Amino acid sequence: MRVTTSKILLLLAAMLVVVSCDEYEINIDTQVFRDGSCLRTITSGNGEFLMDEEGWDYQEIVLPADSSANGFSIHGYDADGNPIWKKDSTRTYVFSRRFDSVEDMSSNQIIQIEGEPIVSKPGLTRSFKWFYTDYTFTETFAGWNNHFNILPTDFVTEDNASFWFTGYPELAKGMTGNELSEIMSDMSEKMEQWAYAVMWDIYFQAIAHDYDVLQNPPVDCATFLSMRDSVIASAWVRDVEFWGRDDPEFKFLDEFFHTDVFTKLEITDEMNDYGSALWSQSLGLLYLEMPYTLKMPGKVMDAGRGTLENGVIKYRFDGGFLIPGDYTFTATSRAVNVWAFLLSGLVLVIAVGSFFIKR
Repeated sequence: MRVTTSKILLLLAAMLVVVSCDEYEINIDTQVFRDGSCLRTITSGNGEFLMDEEGWDYQEIVLPADSSANGFSIHGYDADGNPIWKKDSTRTYVFSRRFDSVEDMSSNQIIQIEGEPIVSKPGLTRSFKWFYTDYTFTETFAGWNNHFNILPTDFVTEDNASFWFTGYPELAKGMTGNELSEIMSDMSEKMEQWAYAVMWDIYFQAIAHDYDVLQNPPVDCATFLSMRDSVIASAWVRDVEFWGRDDPEFKFLDEFFHTDVFTKLEITDEMNDYGSALWSQSLGLLYLEMPYTLKMPGKVMDAGRGTLENGVIKYRFDGGFLIPGDYTFTATSRAVNVWAFLLSGLVLVIAVGSFFIKR
């Protein structure tokens, strides 16, 4: 039976310190004002995703265990490998800051993954039309694809990769169910193969990072890394799973290199931390939820890929959106210039009044 992506990802999650859903979510709220200034608020249940930068207002909200919605979390494992559940208090970290211009936000990034900031470039254009002003806001988040040695585009096209992670371009538009089923079946297997290859790459990087601890390794480190693709291809055919307590991937490495050094390798906390960091900055993005909301001045004319609810644009956004490349939010609104109507009315009154005065 072919290794499923869901099974791979379940194992990957076990590599991290297990956190609740709230702790793996970052809320990004932006409000743009008519003068071009803006207010940004970042909220998360995990302070590790946020950098403590000067100039931001900070607030920490603590809820006791009995009032938290989902305060249960895993605190280690027992001798049989079963999770130990405990109920803790929950914390919410809130950072907010008012900027003189939208563009100023680009140099004040505070969202991070393993110490590296998620970078975005926001912009705002204003088009004055006397009776109203049009505002167009954009924010482009830099893609995270440079953190992958193996890219989705090694297995699928750029459009397919973008569709898989973001839903765009809308490849399914106009297709029959049968046509869509055939496309998705092929795409699903290729993306499954991509995730499998990335997981193996993480193992290779982690082992290479501490390669000097191996006793009598079968090849030198450079040769070991150069054989990564051959190992991945062979493991995929052999259906080697990343699952179970017996480390089947290490057994396979022993078999492939005709040795026993990999199964004898003692995994230290430092090795686990390094591997977890690699995972967090790659496949771990698939677990990172980043709901994005935007409030524009005046009436929203175009919400882009978002949905408008009570004057607020809500966008779906998560870490996976950054895997194929840059991702852009955009919206357009129109604000009425009340003063223009008043001034025009005043001019009209003066003109009419002057006519009657002359008469």
